[in-house]
Amino acid sequence: MPNTTSPEETHREPYTLAAGRPAASSIAVVGGSAAGLFAASLLARRGVAVRVFERNETLDPIPRTLIVTNHMRHLLGATGEASIVNEIRRFEIFTDGRAATVPLKNPDLIIERSALIRSLAREAQQAGAELEFGRRFHALHPNGRGLVLEVERCSDGVREEIRAETVIGGDGATSRVARAAGWEPVGTVPLMQAIVTLPKGMARDTSRVWFVPQDTPYFYWLVPESATQGALGIIGETGQATKRLLENFLAKKGMEPIEFQGARIPVYSRWIPVHRRLGQGSVYLVGDAAGQVKVTTVGGIVTGLRGALGVAEAILNGGGSNELRALRRELDLHLLLRRSLHEFQQSDYSRLVDLLSDPAKQPLAEYSRDEAWKVLWRLCLRQPLLLWLGLRGLLMRHRPLVPPRP
Repeated sequence: MPNTTSPEETHREPYTLAAGRPAASSIAVVGGSAAGLFAASLLARRGVAVRVFERNETLDPIPRTLIVTNHMRHLLGATGEASIVNEIRRFEIFTDGRAATVPLKNPDLIIERSALIRSLAREAQQAGAELEFGRRFHALHPNGRGLVLEVERCSDGVREEIRAETVIGGDGATSRVARAAGWEPVGTVPLMQAIVTLPKGMARDTSRVWFVPQDTPYFYWLVPESATQGALGIIGETGQATKRLLENFLAKKGMEPIEFQGARIPVYSRWIPVHRRLGQGSVYLVGDAAGQVKVTTVGGIVTGLRGALGVAEAILNGGGSNELRALRRELDLHLLLRRSLHEFQQSDYSRLVDLLSDPAKQPLAEYSRDEAWKVLWRLCLRQPLLLWLGLRGLLMRHRPLVPPRP
């Protein structure tokens, strides 16, 4: 796809941290996730000794097509460009025979997750971070003025001890670092999508969303990754039911899956403090390990990168981080919106689409999902009935955001 973004935007330099004195001289990052690698890169650029431990023998992340906001460019600069495969300029929203189209002032980005992680790994290494593969987390305990991280070599089972003043857990929703340091497990929901041939006549710069509350309290989506193919997916509540629902929806739309992609995604239900002391050492969590996911859309790439930025700020500034405070406010608002939407019925979504007049759609077009406060405030000013609809949803009896496991 020809890049329609301005040269200034495409060649923006990666985010640079403000001056600060590192509170730790040696840092170990567990997990080669996007958030973990970004944190490693930010700290290594400031001269901190950083080692990243990844359990896989090679950097071979699982491919997955994702949609993110344009804010990724502001965080990563040119580092993120290699992962962008398409740009989305408008959304089409469908429910119960109704439809609405929302143009976007700044495009959403379709990225390939594996390409993003490889690019972040290269940047971290160029900044001076050491990446060590085939190292599985085993244990974590205090020792003197710091921490001892025990990792197991996957090739032969030999355990190694690494001493560090600070450990960052970037090892995903089932983070073993978090469990070892005393954090409670994060609830998750299944995400499943199929790579499909795009319907005839569908523009590659247009994404589609269907609200079908009898199937899922979230939604179905179709995001083009090229002129011919896209990812059609669903966020469900239980794994087996989610796959059946996706297969039924594919059949209803007359689409054949080329391949399936899936993951379990953290559900943000409250802010998780990202720092704990363990003896004289410090443990931090970033990304999915800290549940840093917008629960309205279950999108976690940009929020995970922001969490990594916040943790790097906290380490460099002796604990303070404006980015973490801003991220908490944003995630809490998305939680409020999710609780409002979680019990919506078909008639509620129909009413919602009916209320999206041209003036009401303008905030959705002008601001991204990473600016939820601006979107919500301006939506309510332009269409006050949306506020009533949201309050009605909040007052309804709620099922849990994370269903109990059978």
